[in-house]
Amino acid sequence: MTTYDEVLGFDYTDKGAWKEFATSEILPLHTAALKITKFSQYLKGKLESSFTDAFLENKGIQKILLGGITPDGEYAENSLARLYKERIGVYIDPHLWVSLCKEPGTETLYHIEVHFSQPLIPDGLSKVLSLSGNMLRAVGHDLPEIDEDVLSGFIQEPESIIDEFETIYSQLIKISATYNYHTFFAMSTRLTPKFFLLEAYPRLRTHFDAVADVLGLVVADIPEVDKTAYQGDMVLIGHTPEGFADSLYKLSQIGWDKLSTFALFDGQVPSLRDEFIKSVQTSNPGLKPMNEAFEARGYYLTDNGLNVLGYAGNSRNFYRACEMSLQHFLRIAAPYLFIGLVSLGISHQPHTIYERNEVGYRSTLYVCFTHYD
Repeated sequence: MTTYDEVLGFDYTDKGAWKEFATSEILPLHTAALKITKFSQYLKGKLESSFTDAFLENKGIQKILLGGITPDGEYAENSLARLYKERIGVYIDPHLWVSLCKEPGTETLYHIEVHFSQPLIPDGLSKVLSLSGNMLRAVGHDLPEIDEDVLSGFIQEPESIIDEFETIYSQLIKISATYNYHTFFAMSTRLTPKFFLLEAYPRLRTHFDAVADVLGLVVADIPEVDKTAYQGDMVLIGHTPEGFADSLYKLSQIGWDKLSTFALFDGQVPSLRDEFIKSVQTSNPGLKPMNEAFEARGYYLTDNGLNVLGYAGNSRNFYRACEMSLQHFLRIAAPYLFIGLVSLGISHQPHTIYERNEVGYRSTLYVCFTHYD
């Protein structure tokens, strides 16, 4: 088996290498998300306390609310006002503004209300902040603070907020597992058999505990499993919740699933998931198609905790069963788990009525394809 030690291009056993990655790639992402979040709160606070005064005293706020509005009250292409409405959640009614401006003697500003909405992006920003913050703290990095001068600077130059959105967008692409081996390493250690990790990353044999301490790697718990069958290198390695590896993995999933949320204007947004799948499939041509490798999606531990009983099909059509040892299952699943083509769920609750009636409450390993052949 070809090892990844030379392919990765960095020393994954060195805590300093992970801190350098966090400083160069994660800190800019965290800082940009923090600036947008804090500025959104700052701007809304100013407008809520005195909209009229804020509008009259700040040309920047006028641009925020009126930038790129056409004489017909529509948003022009790449309108700044539209961006602030859709991304920050601050806007006025452009049609009403244009209409009132056309009425002689009307004090337009005193007939206009500023509106506040809850766009989708704050939820994504909150997750980016939380996950990136976890990573920075894990390597002992101080979290940045944003002072009022920075926030008032965005009002003076409202277009400059675009740079922060572009930073988030570009950094999510840069840390995708397709382009970044730090992220690939984290992904490959998420519920992957330890024996396979030691084969892929030989330096782990002598540095496993040190790497586990930095990244938050742990032996995954399988309730009621026979410890004589689940021990040593024949265990699943997973991530400590909110640890470095767990947070990096989840951050990469935001890039996979929510990248378009951070794209400012209409255009082609790359599918980072599809790019990654294509890359790993090209690099691993000898792997069987997943439907051939896995006879079932749910593998149930039998009473002695050693064998895994697999029922293939779905809740309406369970047509066959097979038995195999837990070790055999882990050897089948290992290469697919390692490269992210398959993820594994561990549950003690039946997912279907059939399972509840025919299998009962057993610990179950559920196979989930991240891509279909």
